[in-house]
Amino acid sequence: MKLKTEKLENQVSKSSLVITLSGLISKILAAIYRIPYQNIVGDRGFYAYQQVYPLLAIISALSLTALPNVVASIFQKNKHDDLQFLFRFQMLISLIFALLLILFCRPLAIIIGSEKLIFSIFITALVLLTVPFNSFYRGLAQARVNMIPTAVSQVMEQVIRVSIILLAALFYKLFSWSIYRTANMAATGNLVASLSILIYFIYQDPKALHFLAIKQKKSNTEKSSIGISSLIFIFYTVYLLLFQFIDALFVKNSLIGAGYPHVMAEVSKGIYDRGQPLIQFGLIFSTAFFTTFLPKLTKDYYKNQQSYQSESQYFFDFICYLNMTIYLGFSMILAAMNRTLFEDNKGWLSLEIFISIIFISSLIQFFHQKFFIENRQKLSFLFLCLGLLLKVIMTPLLTRLYGIVGSSLSTILPLIIVLILYSRYANMEIKCFKNWRFIISILSMLIVVFIVQTILPNKTRTENFTEIILTSLIGLMIFIFVAKHLNAFDKKLWTYLPFAKEK
Repeated sequence: MKLKTEKLENQVSKSSLVITLSGLISKILAAIYRIPYQNIVGDRGFYAYQQVYPLLAIISALSLTALPNVVASIFQKNKHDDLQFLFRFQMLISLIFALLLILFCRPLAIIIGSEKLIFSIFITALVLLTVPFNSFYRGLAQARVNMIPTAVSQVMEQVIRVSIILLAALFYKLFSWSIYRTANMAATGNLVASLSILIYFIYQDPKALHFLAIKQKKSNTEKSSIGISSLIFIFYTVYLLLFQFIDALFVKNSLIGAGYPHVMAEVSKGIYDRGQPLIQFGLIFSTAFFTTFLPKLTKDYYKNQQSYQSESQYFFDFICYLNMTIYLGFSMILAAMNRTLFEDNKGWLSLEIFISIIFISSLIQFFHQKFFIENRQKLSFLFLCLGLLLKVIMTPLLTRLYGIVGSSLSTILPLIIVLILYSRYANMEIKCFKNWRFIISILSMLIVVFIVQTILPNKTRTENFTEIILTSLIGLMIFIFVAKHLNAFDKKLWTYLPFAKEK
């Protein structure tokens, strides 16, 4: 019996590693393709794709991670009737929203920028119809501790999608396509990828979803509880993407309302959107740590409350220090990154404000997960909804007043308010602002990086890239040296790093 348990634990550990690695590869691919795309089609072409991207990204997030996690959780509780309801519920919601997108594709396209985006919205509706099937195939495989289909499908989906997007950019260059025709072809990448993955799943296990066709009775009360629980669980997965969608609705129109010419408003929105891949790069690290350590916190909550409280504070401290360091490091090399990735340093101030999301959203993610573990989902949902409402109110107002700097502020300010609300109810201490040893370590890093930047040339892309590599390595070494020398952190925090021998 003991041998069987150890074998199962080993299988779970290997599966977790596989899904974590595939998730990281997918996120890197999702972040990196936008750089060559922007370089080929320009800021205005980047704007056109970014207008429809949030809708596609929300659907992708639901299909890749959010809904499969819900499916796996229900399956492991042996509640097959719940799974049947969830599948039908997903099908109904997908059909309703797909029909709404098709019926209102013209007015929605006009709102987000141009009638020429109608085709992209139609494609989005078709992609939505694949979500119930792909999410269930992934979720059922995960529940059986078989992560290979999910891992392969994640990477495969991103490779297909990114290939078609970059092919669209190439056609723009070769055949002088319009920015909207290019954006429409790029959007088809999501549909081709989703259908390809569905075919892959059917080939792997043709009968996996057959049990969903068997009718089961279930009370209305239980149905409602499943729907609400699922909604709260997946909400944060698409939270920042909803912020992007609000930007797509309001930023360009607000800039035009402020007196910007039509083309300049589109270019400015494209410059503002440069922040998205930077944020994705910045959040890759913390996402990996959340994936690794949150299951342990969940286990501690149900088995050892004292251990849960101490481990929660330690992990929270680690996330604070890690993301504050990453954010400030990114901030120092942002100008060089802007010139390396996008050829110029346009929108620097807006991007400086915007990348603070790296720090703020990582703390919000921790609190959201903590509230979920502690069965305080509804309070968490309330905070997040308030942030979304504030974003809707602030975006047109601040963008009209301050341009894309105001757009960045309209993202950061609601998130700060959400973070304050969480911190008041979470019973956690934010120590990084009080730790003078950490502050000295950070200041040492920033000062040395600044000095090195003043010495190095930074006129060409190659010189800027060299500056990024050298200053990043030197800054990291200085920070670690000073932090170790001053004993800036509890020894426990170092054990969260991958090279630590014990956790």
